[in-house]
Amino acid sequence: MKLRYITCSDPRENISVPSLINFTEKYPISELGIQAHPGPMSYKGRRYGWFNQIMFVSGNMPTPPNIALHINYEWCDCMCRGIIPIELQKWINARNDITKEPVIKRIQLNIGDNTRSFNPLALANLIKNHKDQEFILPYNKNTSAQIAQLKSTGVRFSLLFDNSYGTGISPDEWQKPVYEDVPNGYAGGLGPGNVEIQLKKINKILPADYETWIDAEGRLRDIYDTQSFSLGLAERYMSEAIKWHNQNTK
Repeated sequence: MKLRYITCSDPRENISVPSLINFTEKYPISELGIQAHPGPMSYKGRRYGWFNQIMFVSGNMPTPPNIALHINYEWCDCMCRGIIPIELQKWINARNDITKEPVIKRIQLNIGDNTRSFNPLALANLIKNHKDQEFILPYNKNTSAQIAQLKSTGVRFSLLFDNSYGTGISPDEWQKPVYEDVPNGYAGGLGPGNVEIQLKKINKILPADYETWIDAEGRLRDIYDTQSFSLGLAERYMSEAIKWHNQNTK
């Protein structure tokens, strides 16, 4: 298998924007998974100005970082009804001034137990109107029926397998892709201490030429402050994943 992205989820405003941009330049395969939900990302939220700065810098770079917006709670509900919340519109529609491509390359809708509304036709229409962005949805037993409904519309999207439900526990065995024509990524308990071992396990279930991505979150948080993203842990996770990728990908 080949890795498209190595995603570091939930970097927060405790990391300066220059430090984060330097990190993405050092690791071009990296992706920043920015968690977006009402509160910290709203106009008066503590994360709003920080993320605005990331967007401004990224929008003026000839080789911008890979950024995915991971959308949660009420904002996820809106998008599952085919509506982009007004707070997210400028970010989702932003274009790089040089490449003219979207600054936000991928959009992950974290549907699940807290999703109150899911309209597959409306969501499919929204996805069709953003053809140059990749939409990702989590896949597990709680979302499989909704994913099947979206698949029946014929729209293109991607899936992220995470059977840990945010608990940070890796499975004994990773799940093979459910749909042959739907790109799949993997998450669940990944971090600097186990990413090589878990990549070996994931590699066993995928074809040699399959392109996938991995996503780590909980194990990238500071061990002394679990609310803070650790750039040091992200560096270790990235280095270990890249080492495996270079040794096992032709």
